[in-house]
Amino acid sequence: MMEVLSPNKETKTRDQFQPGAFVGSIFITSGILDTANVYHGVSGCHAMAQHFRGDLLPNGGYVPIVGTGFLETEAIMGGAAKLEKTLRGVAEARLVKEAPQCIWISMSDCPAVGGEDIEGVSRGVAADSGVKIVAIENAGFKGGVVRGAELALCKILDEVVEPYDGEREGINLIAPFLMGSANWPFDIDHIVEMLQAAGVKVNLVLSRNLNFADLQRFSAAGANLLLGYDEMPDFVGKSDAIGVPTLTDDLALPFGIGNSEEWLLNLAERFGDSKKAQRYLVDEMNSIKRILHRNYNFSWMASFLSDKYAAVCGYAPFAAAMTRYLFHDLNIRVKVVGLWSETDVGMQKAERVLEPLSESLDFTVLENPTYHQLGEAAKQANVDFAIGSIQDKPLFKSYGIAHLNLGGFYYFNNYNFVPWPLVGVKGSLRLFSEICKVVDEAFYETEAWKKLAFVPGEERD
Repeated sequence: MMEVLSPNKETKTRDQFQPGAFVGSIFITSGILDTANVYHGVSGCHAMAQHFRGDLLPNGGYVPIVGTGFLETEAIMGGAAKLEKTLRGVAEARLVKEAPQCIWISMSDCPAVGGEDIEGVSRGVAADSGVKIVAIENAGFKGGVVRGAELALCKILDEVVEPYDGEREGINLIAPFLMGSANWPFDIDHIVEMLQAAGVKVNLVLSRNLNFADLQRFSAAGANLLLGYDEMPDFVGKSDAIGVPTLTDDLALPFGIGNSEEWLLNLAERFGDSKKAQRYLVDEMNSIKRILHRNYNFSWMASFLSDKYAAVCGYAPFAAAMTRYLFHDLNIRVKVVGLWSETDVGMQKAERVLEPLSESLDFTVLENPTYHQLGEAAKQANVDFAIGSIQDKPLFKSYGIAHLNLGGFYYFNNYNFVPWPLVGVKGSLRLFSEICKVVDEAFYETEAWKKLAFVPGEERD
């Protein structure tokens, strides 16, 4: 049985990680090469933008983010002069190594509250310099990460993408960071490999190693595939208007072998070659078998993991797929699932993905829970370990529950230095290795060595 609780409807407190729209826009624009981002706002959000952009650098490209130096004086008197000066410095390649093909303007709450006219300033500099400038009103209070991504995507459709009248083929992969995986840059790279092996043409990934000029291919795609569950009505409407529909299926993301098979065969049937997909999956499975065959550590740990209890929390697509992976691939019983989503549609999709598990499992789904509510539910369920992100790690550790950080983003969260995915059959090797480590932690008494350490004679009891 699956019990669904919506605790936030019963409380006014919301101790949650709630990044704003600015973050979603930065993730979109900082993955488009040959461009630059001019950030107009306070220094804290500037540091955040730099950090999120940095997560794209391994096997990716560098997109400059230049701050305008917005200070207390500009908060009172306005910062249009500093914005204009910075835009000209970037457009004329004085603040960057070479002139970009496009400059994105992002802003924080302070100048937005002050009514800074970033559209007007950008038009003037663009007319003088000949460099395209796209201003995005993406202050944090405009909404969450999904809304910020949508604001950037809508600007791209309005001011960059042009209509296309030819034959359409392939799919656009949209906003891959909304999968909710901490390893999303390498996950999306492998997703592209999986789709291509199944005969599915990937038209473009918005955004990961995407050249600015290639944005024109957007309208040549047969469909968009959103990598998150949340609703983006403005983006979907604009994309429909230029002839590119958006898939709205309740597909579980390809974490683990079972999810990967279902996900890839579904897309191959509609956009590629089902037989190619089947052959690819068989080949991938054979490669996994060669690694694990007669491997005592694997067989022992696979048996040891069976029937353990877990909690999973994260962005709805990630948490739902991870819950299914633990049960279908490892026979781990998830007792508590914490889903974070910005829209009701996103929450409903995740719950439909989880619903089939209710025939075999008794578990509780918490919709946008506070951290306290999530921790109390996991404690009451007596789980062996939890999977989440850096924001909830202190929570579970305070309850004495071992924790594995696989989802989300932020400082000290995404250590993506080894180009190996979590998704796909291939990624199941890394997932299993990570699960083994957290279960190993769960069944060792923390700091037990202190009780067994040598104590000098005069200090003994």
